[in-house]
Amino acid sequence: MKWHDEAVMIPGYEDLPLVDGVHLLGDARFWPTYLSASMASGDDSLVTAAFEVDQADCWDYFRRLTDPEAWPVFRLGLRDGHEIDIVYRNVPGAGGTEFVMCRPGGEYKVDLANVGGHEFLPGLSWPELIAAASWSTASYGVIEPDARLLLLLPAFGDADLPAGAAAKVAAALKKCGAGAGAGELAEWLLEEPEDWPHWRREGDGALVCGGRYSRRNPEGPAGHTRADLLEITSALAAG
Repeated sequence: MKWHDEAVMIPGYEDLPLVDGVHLLGDARFWPTYLSASMASGDDSLVTAAFEVDQADCWDYFRRLTDPEAWPVFRLGLRDGHEIDIVYRNVPGAGGTEFVMCRPGGEYKVDLANVGGHEFLPGLSWPELIAAASWSTASYGVIEPDARLLLLLPAFGDADLPAGAAAKVAAALKKCGAGAGAGELAEWLLEEPEDWPHWRREGDGALVCGGRYSRRNPEGPAGHTRADLLEITSALAAG
């Protein structure tokens, strides 16, 4: 796989082989591989059928995406100068996908969610997912709203889904290459696991949830500080 030479810098990852992954989004195998690995929970048949790709091809592509010598990063600029970086953590035997938020200038990072290995989920409510996907002011990284939505989807979890949620995800899947099975796949991706929490607004304005292993549960073992919870809430607020 040929990678872009542009350096990708994230605080805390300085000595790791980060590579720009934006160009991967044009490969027909990327989306079914990404969704299968991060959301399929061992059954990726609906994903590969919707994108009309062979499961063996996705497994081959997954091995290339998880090369320990090259960790793909997808950057999503946000409205106020923050950004969300989605990082393939390609540690042999301990791989996964990390969702981190950086301040303007990249001098500070806050973990939103981890998928795979030691999971910390969820990191986004439904309104935050839609807001982060829809911002159009970013001039770098991934700027297409449907691609942003699908990239962020594994970090999302919200028991209070609106009626049109599946249709929104299905439209994004179709825009990114899914065929006639997009609707069924969207319904399956949004089946509410028993551990999806409700979100609530606290007195100081922080949006938090009750997910036991969510970074955004102030009472959980992995919960962020109050200052970080407020910063995340502000960065992800709809403009």
